[in-house]
Amino acid sequence: MALLESRKALTREKRNGAISHYHGTLASILEDSSGKELQSRVRTLTQSSPGEIIYALQAVSGIHDAVVIIHGALGCAASGVWFNSGENRSWYTTNLNESDTILGGDEKLRAAILRAYNENHPEAIFIIGTPIIAINNDDVDSVVIELSDELGCKIIYIDVNGFKTKNALSGYDVIFHGFLKHLVEPKQNPVKPFLNLFTVSESPDNVAAIVELLQVLDIPCNIVPRFSGLNGIRRASGALCSVSLDDAENEYIMTGLEEQYGVPVVKTNPPIGTAGVYDFIKKIAAHFDRNAQAETLIKDEEQKISGRRSKKPFAGKKILLEADLHRVVSFSSLIEELGGEISGIVIPHLDIQNAGKLKDLSILPRTVPFIVAQGQQFEIANVLNRYPADFYIGRSETAAAAARFGAIPLPLDGITYYGYRGIGEVVKRALKLGTNNNYVSLLGQKLGAPYSESWLKRSGNWYVKFEVK
Repeated sequence: MALLESRKALTREKRNGAISHYHGTLASILEDSSGKELQSRVRTLTQSSPGEIIYALQAVSGIHDAVVIIHGALGCAASGVWFNSGENRSWYTTNLNESDTILGGDEKLRAAILRAYNENHPEAIFIIGTPIIAINNDDVDSVVIELSDELGCKIIYIDVNGFKTKNALSGYDVIFHGFLKHLVEPKQNPVKPFLNLFTVSESPDNVAAIVELLQVLDIPCNIVPRFSGLNGIRRASGALCSVSLDDAENEYIMTGLEEQYGVPVVKTNPPIGTAGVYDFIKKIAAHFDRNAQAETLIKDEEQKISGRRSKKPFAGKKILLEADLHRVVSFSSLIEELGGEISGIVIPHLDIQNAGKLKDLSILPRTVPFIVAQGQQFEIANVLNRYPADFYIGRSETAAAAARFGAIPLPLDGITYYGYRGIGEVVKRALKLGTNNNYVSLLGQKLGAPYSESWLKRSGNWYVKFEVK
């Protein structure tokens, strides 16, 4: 079924058969994903995990000419603080209380929309629903229709239910469904061919590292949805092709543009490491007839970083890697390039569409622990306890726990790791951490493991069970 035929975006579980719970080895996941579907599993104990509202807010928080209203209680609205910290962006909350959950929050929503419009005069207002709205069944559509006509402003309601999915990536999908339904305009013929460059979770520095390379090739970029504003979303239908800095995050809108407007999708891995950047640049250059220029660019850039790459900061080191599967594939190549060895892999989700990417990891030992989880630090601690690692590369939220097991943390949040600039930055950071790692051993000695010995003796998949239907 075409994406836009449905009123709402289907969850990742229904659309792609995604799973969010798994604990095994590379050998077991390769076997379990060899069929037409992935068998669902559940966790009988869950430590923490982001909800789809977090990802939905991330997808709209960087659109500078729009305002976001979080329709719900302060708990959900607090998520807006994270995505707007340090930036001059406007977001509002209806601040629903106990009474509103029974009687409805329509009037508070109406007041929030009027205030947001009068204070900002935005081109569009996004209303992000929350689980409370799914419970009290507010008539949001009537308020939206009424005030859209009155204000002459596009008001888009994004229904983030919060109950139907365990996969936070569904939050991106509901936002992109809204873009495709309400913002993308009919295809126009641009004066000069351009590329849709999709990004939601990447830092400005990571995006800039790739845009700079494409500028050398004279390939104009429409950076969507962040950084380009609403106009970039509107004109996305006119691109020569679309590429994502991470296909797992942006495949919904790219698929929708291809189905509805014939904008082809360029399939790549994230541009991480020499092989990843080479593949990314070559595939895009081919669409714009820039093959010769791409070869020259690649040769020049690889020569510039050859000295730094030769230092091999991961030589003889074991690395536990936590990232989504697309980034894991590219990072595993970079880690091998820099002399390291993967000792464990943690990804947030897996679905039958991207399970084919697992074959790109087939050069790794089959016994490598493989976890599908997000926010489950106990399972990561279990792996580090059984299979000690020299480095942990991944989320800053897990970095401290990894350090307590002797792994030097290299959080990805604060560094550039895309493009050739990213290769140099990873090498520089790894060398610095590797020569100043006394704090890691001191931390482990002082604090000890954050779990009891009996807890750590349990098998890693103790709380991961097959789902009974």
